[in-house]
Amino acid sequence: MTDVSTTGTPLYSRLGVGARLEDGQLVLEVRPQPETLHCGIIRASVLAFAIDVVAGIPLDREADMWTLTSDMTVRMRPVPAPRRIDATSEVLRQGRRSATSVVDMRTDEGTPIATGAIGFTKVPRKPTDPPKPLTPLDQIPTVFRGISTLARPLRVEAGIEVIDAAEGKLQVELTADLLNPAGTLQGAMVALVAEAAAEDLMATRFGSSFVVTDLDLRYLRKTGLGPVRTRTTLLGDRPDSAIQIELIDLSNNEITTLVYAAAVAV
Repeated sequence: MTDVSTTGTPLYSRLGVGARLEDGQLVLEVRPQPETLHCGIIRASVLAFAIDVVAGIPLDREADMWTLTSDMTVRMRPVPAPRRIDATSEVLRQGRRSATSVVDMRTDEGTPIATGAIGFTKVPRKPTDPPKPLTPLDQIPTVFRGISTLARPLRVEAGIEVIDAAEGKLQVELTADLLNPAGTLQGAMVALVAEAAAEDLMATRFGSSFVVTDLDLRYLRKTGLGPVRTRTTLLGDRPDSAIQIELIDLSNNEITTLVYAAAVAV
């Protein structure tokens, strides 16, 4: 979902992200802070939030429809965090039931640092669903102003619990701080849990710190009561092997998200 909160300050609203309009186009500004870095590099999950929002807001203009993220790809360069990262989106296809966009991410000096692709599915809002916030595009920059940032590292703030680092087995409770307006685990928080599982597995297997640079997420279904636990598989025996992460809702034992990741040693 686009997941811009107009009330309260859920965790994903405190990632140091701002917004501006340039010639009518929405630009998301990611300002890295120590709490959103890993080994001095911006977390891929933070970029996932920017990708979700900058692509989703222009498409999510109907009060009676949920615009739900169905899939997302993040590719980033593992370089020291710049002062600012700007994200802009381009709609590749927009239909009645689904849409796809591509997102370009550059440093404040104009250097490419990441790219993303994202798909959305439109679902009618049920009368029993939570109210849907709908902010006019020209008011979006004001929504991001004056929001506090994180006081502790992002993983700590999210309450991620390590069950078995060597197996990439992590767990998170579904607190209100992590849920989107539709009442499910917010997309960037899903990315964070998968990212944490991948970096823990790789670090313990190979004895070095790893940064996740690639994420491919397929959002399969809404989370239930939780908690959500990861099941992680290294598809090979090398540091550059692909990683598969499944997010499982323990309240019903259903896989909510399938993730493929890649990481590099730093």
